[in-house]
Amino acid sequence: MRDKERGVVWEESIILLPHSVRFVFLSATIPNSRQFVGWIAHIHQQPCHVVYTNYRPVPLQHYIFPAGGEGLHLVVDEKGNFREDNFQRAMSSLQNVDQAQASATLESGSKGSKKPAKKDKKQKSDLYRIVKLVMERGLNPVIIFSFSKKDCEKYALDLNKEDYNDNTEKDLVEQVSPRAV
Repeated sequence: MRDKERGVVWEESIILLPHSVRFVFLSATIPNSRQFVGWIAHIHQQPCHVVYTNYRPVPLQHYIFPAGGEGLHLVVDEKGNFREDNFQRAMSSLQNVDQAQASATLESGSKGSKKPAKKDKKQKSDLYRIVKLVMERGLNPVIIFSFSKKDCEKYALDLNKEDYNDNTEKDLVEQVSPRAV
């Protein structure tokens, strides 16, 4: 509903439905649910209720993966406790990466080259390393957000080369989509 391009289409679809139609809306993220319910009740002359819970079927944990660094660091556990020791390790790892990059820049500059040092093509991307760590630690499933269509396509192509399913999962995928495996 809040999407600038598609929100209008959803609004028009809801407005144009006959008043006899009953609705069930599900959302994990709608911030103005009471306002939305008031709008539905008004335009369709029918009661509408918000059912809400704070229950999380999967406890929320927050991890940090310093770009270019090593490791996945739990900084807020499932009880909401901030883990200062892990946060400091992550910051230390990030600082070490910054120092290594600065050193590499100085070394490449000392040879008279004005071009920055190139990344080794074989070096795995941070995204690959994060997904690998998530899988190794059994923290999957994982959702990856990208705010750029170009980057999203690049990440999908990069991860497409990997095999994350065991044989049982491959058989299940084959049953649903024979050409996907």
